[in-house]
Amino acid sequence: MAPQPTSTTARTDRPTRSPAWPIDAATEYLARGWQPVPLGPASKKPRGGKGWQSRRYEPSDFHGDDNIGVLLGPPSDHLVDIDLDVGEARELAVHLFSDLPAFGRAGAPGGHRLVRCPDAPAKITKFQFSGTAAEYAAERLDLTPETNDKAVVLELRGNGQTMFPPSLHPGGERVAWAGGAVPNVIPELTWDELQKSARLLAFLAVVLRAYPRVAGCRDEVCMALTGVLLRLGSEEEEVDELVTLVAQLAEDEEAGDRGGKAAATRERLDAEEPTTGLPRLCELLDLAPLEKTLRKWLGIAGEPAEAPGGVIVMRGGALSQIVNRAEAALLESGVGIFQRGETLVRVARIDVSSDEEGVRRDRGTTVLRTVREPWLVEQMGVAIPWFVPRLSGDLAPADPSTKYARTLLERVGRWRFAVLRGLTRAPTLDRCGAIAEVPGYDPGTQLYLDFVDGDFPPVPERPSREDAESALKRLDHLLRRFPFVEDAARSVALSAMLTGLVRRSLCTAPLHAFDAPTAGTGKSLLAETIGIIVTGHCPAAISQGKSAEEDEKRFATLLRAGDPVLLIDNCERPLQGDFLCSMLTQEIVQARILGLSERVRLPTSVLVLATGNNLTLAGDMARRAVVCRLDAGVEQPDAREFDFDPRQEAEDARSELVVAGLTALRAYHLAGRPVSLKPVGSFEDWSLVRETLVWLDCSDPADTRAEVLRNDPRRDELVELLAAWDSGVGCEPLTLAQLRARAQKRCEGDPLKNLVRLLENRAGRGVWDPLRVGNYLRRHRDRLVGGRRLVVDGTTGGAQRWLLKGGTPHEPELELESL
Repeated sequence: MAPQPTSTTARTDRPTRSPAWPIDAATEYLARGWQPVPLGPASKKPRGGKGWQSRRYEPSDFHGDDNIGVLLGPPSDHLVDIDLDVGEARELAVHLFSDLPAFGRAGAPGGHRLVRCPDAPAKITKFQFSGTAAEYAAERLDLTPETNDKAVVLELRGNGQTMFPPSLHPGGERVAWAGGAVPNVIPELTWDELQKSARLLAFLAVVLRAYPRVAGCRDEVCMALTGVLLRLGSEEEEVDELVTLVAQLAEDEEAGDRGGKAAATRERLDAEEPTTGLPRLCELLDLAPLEKTLRKWLGIAGEPAEAPGGVIVMRGGALSQIVNRAEAALLESGVGIFQRGETLVRVARIDVSSDEEGVRRDRGTTVLRTVREPWLVEQMGVAIPWFVPRLSGDLAPADPSTKYARTLLERVGRWRFAVLRGLTRAPTLDRCGAIAEVPGYDPGTQLYLDFVDGDFPPVPERPSREDAESALKRLDHLLRRFPFVEDAARSVALSAMLTGLVRRSLCTAPLHAFDAPTAGTGKSLLAETIGIIVTGHCPAAISQGKSAEEDEKRFATLLRAGDPVLLIDNCERPLQGDFLCSMLTQEIVQARILGLSERVRLPTSVLVLATGNNLTLAGDMARRAVVCRLDAGVEQPDAREFDFDPRQEAEDARSELVVAGLTALRAYHLAGRPVSLKPVGSFEDWSLVRETLVWLDCSDPADTRAEVLRNDPRRDELVELLAAWDSGVGCEPLTLAQLRARAQKRCEGDPLKNLVRLLENRAGRGVWDPLRVGNYLRRHRDRLVGGRRLVVDGTTGGAQRWLLKGGTPHEPELELESL
């Protein structure tokens, strides 16, 4: 069994009653040589602020509703707390640490056990899974990582403090001593003995948690566990007892038969015959991605390359198992493969500026590349050795077969790789306002934070309104020379900065357009400055294609690469299109990729910017955009001289500007989001940005939408159509056949004749085509402009009757036959 305490020390002969109040507990603990620490009510945090570690508290320092903690390590006679985080560890500790005093709450009885360890280091030693192993432990063992992507099984706490009885746990349960009494004697172990016991306990807790709950391979599991324990140097009798204990705690009906194998296994080990061990145990329990961590816990080296489990042997009839092993090896290697939608991707950096497929990118841009078969084969070979069996029976080194890579790539929906929602080149906030600022993959946001630790100062945890005002002024200072036509236009620029910093956490966001009457006013300069703040370089840019299909493929290329910002630069024709509209109002779109025939599903969490001279937003785009209008008021705005370069200033001060933007947003969130604005349809969660700006006394960027809607050319077209209909027909319902029949009886210049000519030119290519005219009217159906709209008012002879609501009543016309 686990090493037993080598000595015990009596701390006091005081009564062992369990005190009910912190002041009494402090008295008891001081008498035992323990240093108590006052904690906040129902809290684990010390109440005294900074310096609590070095202070020495008296019972008078404790209030009636305080919790109480005890300093660990030398201040409390070398007390070490064994913090058992999972239920299986607590169950095993009843047997393996039975001599150690315990306390805990009702929901986790015996969650803490105490031992004296004079040579223990003043630190916290954790038995935990991290990175991809933590993700797998969460899925396979339901060990949910609590902080920093770590899943902890147990801790040896040799410094800091632990909450002691009779504290009230934050969850509402009272912490109490096992047996109801404060222990008078704390057993003593050396650090080596304590580590050895903890290693064994943590390992067995994982085995117990993964132990098969139904019959099948239980005997083989126990055989492999026997091999592991013997390799650790345990005695045969102890090994049989431990194996039986694990089987009993797992409620194995044949637990009594699971032990008794240690002697035979020892004989095979001594004879250097093949015996199962940790690789086979992990394979049986489906714990292969955790094998490396378990080895570290147990302090055993990796298996030789030729040993079973340490390599992949390519044999027939084992395709699924081999692909499973390969995926596990890739996960353990940390190569950086992610699943995004229905595709595996990897993070890559562009070393030189590029202009491919109509997309311009700066050098240093980070993009997502689709994982291709050749690259995956190479990474498989790096992650784990591969072999093929020879006729002689031994193994020969080999490269992975491409069929295993193809099979893994086709396992859509079954991958164990982490889900990736997108890239960000700066810290950000998640949808709950929490800060994400640790470089690398962030499981909480499912984002890859692509920057180096230390690139950005910490984002303030609890910024005030004053902090937010100062932060926004810092962002606004960068805009000091741009000629905004109104305050709302300036707010659009600020909105683009803030939206870009949290765009990955917003479901949708409108297009931010930058418009001016003439070239050289600073539209592209402003858009690129915003892109530098968000990404660290000029944003990925495209120009409009010759067709909507070409535009769609360029947009899809950018979405697939995961670019955080997209700039549609120097628009020369109206900005419109169904795909772009969907990009702005949907979280996922189906898109055609250049060079591919199939359509793929892609996330749309990208900040879309557009620039143009007298930019026109047509059709549905008019309600999906906010516009920043610039006007220098001079004939040649490009001749103006600036005393600074906004792009260079943004690049030089980027870390400060990013933190400023996040500070403003987080301050508003912590303030309880006190501003209530009517949400813009399809962009409800973008209200965070709008309301932050209004809270800080800026104009609402959404105010610019009214002007955009007024300048919509499709709206003007509809206004003309409704006016012509009102003049020619009024509010009488007519089918298209009736409409044309009446018009044929009219003279040239008659309003009804003019209405038919308008419909022919717009829908029928200069001739009357009832099908085209009907489709044209249906595109404008029910849209209200100036108090008028066209609706369908039933049918006559199977044909729809069109009615202008809000029109002028006309006298019904008499047919010739009735005259």
